[in-house]
Amino acid sequence: MFGRHQLVNPKRIAIITAAALTFTATLYGGSEANADGIKHLDQIRVALVINAAKYKKIEPLVSLSSPGGFDIDVRSSANTEAKPWASISDTTIRMSLDQFSVMMLETSDFTTARTLNGKLAVMAEESFVLSRTKLGKMVYQVYYGNLPTQAEAENAAAGALKDPTVATLTKSGAPVVSGPLHLSAGTYASEAAAQQQIAVYTGAGVQADLVLQADGAGKVAYSVWLGSEATDAKLELVKQAALKAVPNTPLQPANTKAAYLIRRSDATSSSNPAAAVAHYVTAVGEQKTVIHPKKQGIAVKERMDRSFRGDMEISTYHDRLALVNEVPMEQYLYGVIGAELNSQWPAEALKAQAVAARTYAIVQGNKYEIAQVTDTTLEQAYYGIEKEFTAGNLAVDATKDEVISNKRGLISPVFASNAGGITADSTEAWGNSVDYLRSVASPDEGAEQGKAIWYQIQLTDGRIGFVHSMYVKDSGQKDKAGKAIYEATEADVNVRVAPYVDNVANPAIAKLATKEKVVILGQERESNAYSWIRGPYSLSEIKSKLEAAKIPINGELTSLEVSKRGPSGRAIELKANGVVVKVDNPDAIRAVLGGLPSTLFEIEGAGSYTGTSPSVSNGTSIAILSGSGVVSSSSPSDSVYVLSGKQTQPTAVKKTDLMTLSSTGISKPVLTGTSTSSIPSKGSTTFQGNQIIFRGKGFGHGVGMSQWGAKGFAEKGYDYKKILQTYFTGVNITKE
Repeated sequence: MFGRHQLVNPKRIAIITAAALTFTATLYGGSEANADGIKHLDQIRVALVINAAKYKKIEPLVSLSSPGGFDIDVRSSANTEAKPWASISDTTIRMSLDQFSVMMLETSDFTTARTLNGKLAVMAEESFVLSRTKLGKMVYQVYYGNLPTQAEAENAAAGALKDPTVATLTKSGAPVVSGPLHLSAGTYASEAAAQQQIAVYTGAGVQADLVLQADGAGKVAYSVWLGSEATDAKLELVKQAALKAVPNTPLQPANTKAAYLIRRSDATSSSNPAAAVAHYVTAVGEQKTVIHPKKQGIAVKERMDRSFRGDMEISTYHDRLALVNEVPMEQYLYGVIGAELNSQWPAEALKAQAVAARTYAIVQGNKYEIAQVTDTTLEQAYYGIEKEFTAGNLAVDATKDEVISNKRGLISPVFASNAGGITADSTEAWGNSVDYLRSVASPDEGAEQGKAIWYQIQLTDGRIGFVHSMYVKDSGQKDKAGKAIYEATEADVNVRVAPYVDNVANPAIAKLATKEKVVILGQERESNAYSWIRGPYSLSEIKSKLEAAKIPINGELTSLEVSKRGPSGRAIELKANGVVVKVDNPDAIRAVLGGLPSTLFEIEGAGSYTGTSPSVSNGTSIAILSGSGVVSSSSPSDSVYVLSGKQTQPTAVKKTDLMTLSSTGISKPVLTGTSTSSIPSKGSTTFQGNQIIFRGKGFGHGVGMSQWGAKGFAEKGYDYKKILQTYFTGVNITKE
């Protein structure tokens, strides 16, 4: 769910969370029963690809794999029962809708086709390569786009042609728009007979395809369709060419209202032109094509090649392809538990997650009209078979059909990775009060156990960063201020701005050479789901993050302030330059700041500078505070308060004296908040000056059940029911 415990790429997860913020207030507004009054689901429908208002994952083509091949069924909106239709021995197939595409190039040179496709593949629309026999030779057709209208396809092609390489590779002929208009050249008793007729047409240069259709008795029939045209005029040209090749064969407009699958040969992913895969084009509109694996599991390339239990349904939704995984509820939960937790967690924590996940899935109702949930953290992560583990499956089975309810019915049992020691009241995340979502203490500290120590170091050029303790050792030397000097134990040791590994969100700012020496300024435990650091950021970088989130800032950003906190201490209001940052709900604060793990954070000054000035202990960090606890370079006071060395209370220092620090190598004082000292925080602190860091606890919105807290409670001896009743006030665990 929003803000899970995995820290592989917290920035990406936070962005996903931000996408959900627009409707969380409604989703968790205290309405326990879903709109349909559903309290039990034997099957659940999971949207993997969908063009919905609440979630868009658009893929014009999808690639499915299963080791035993597939059975294909069809259903209509009027008939939800699938009918046996065709058996496919192919272990990998591609699927798309019968819409509008542009053939950018037809060539007999496979290398040229691949080169063009590679260029188009990085552009906005989908590209693919079909292999066909034409006039007795193999040709390769490179298509771009698979769109609902001819105009959209033409516009996409025009955009692609602006690229000089694309224009050069396609100069041999003008792009041709293909579409969903076809001619039927008859139905045949066998595939072999249909293929024989196809060979006659392709030998004359007429495009002909094998089409699978239902014969009315639940068996597959084989038809031959000619052309894929965008206009009636183009279809008429195909008809004339076909009649010239086979004069006595009656041709009729293909009935695209009945269920069908056009089979083509797709060479998009092939390095060998002979290794093409089957590409099935499905009807647009009422048809729902159900793909059933002959052996368990269907892998979906467009969903990170994850393999899912159950069936896959291909349909049209809002004019685009939709891919829905229909799977038994308990098997769906196997995948959820596997994605959300891990096999080392206590059984009672796994059971608590199973009951919460089941309840949560049920109360979604038909959230996406054709599906209850997605496979993303917009609801709860669902990563399929590969993430399953035995203990998780057993936890699901042991709690079969159990749900969480209160006197009004099923609740919406939200959960997050780690509450940072205390869960959030619902008002702190979404601004609305829900009686069963109250702030409670949570034993979350297990997330930082065993995490490595990172050293804060100062490079020879004065920059400050963090290095993993595994890659440096004590040289036995100290600097003039008495700080230890360490040396790198190997080459190319990464120095990062914060103590965690993420090459995207936290890239290396420098690399240490073997035996390169650095001064150790301090140490931190590696950022984790319980305790974390983000930054340092300059105020100009923070301004950029705010503006990227459409938060206007007039002039330079000179101050950033947490101006209000909720019952658990989470930030519920932020001010920039003294002006309240307007967000949809309090939890959105972490998104507008670039994707912070939680809103349970403090803002601190960043950096540590060494010097020998008597005004500050040698080599220590300094914290500078105005008399009011708010740092402000425009303060009318002649003095500021400086906390240095081992002081527990700040000392008043004249600003003029403070500036003499520049003669010791400190060009600009570092402004930092009270949380770095032993002074209790009183209200909020505004930071102005060099750089800031965010130091926080918890991962996710923090409302409801903490997954790490459930683990902690289980280790204390709580059973799953007591865990759930601790996190959700006034609830019961019942079977539905």
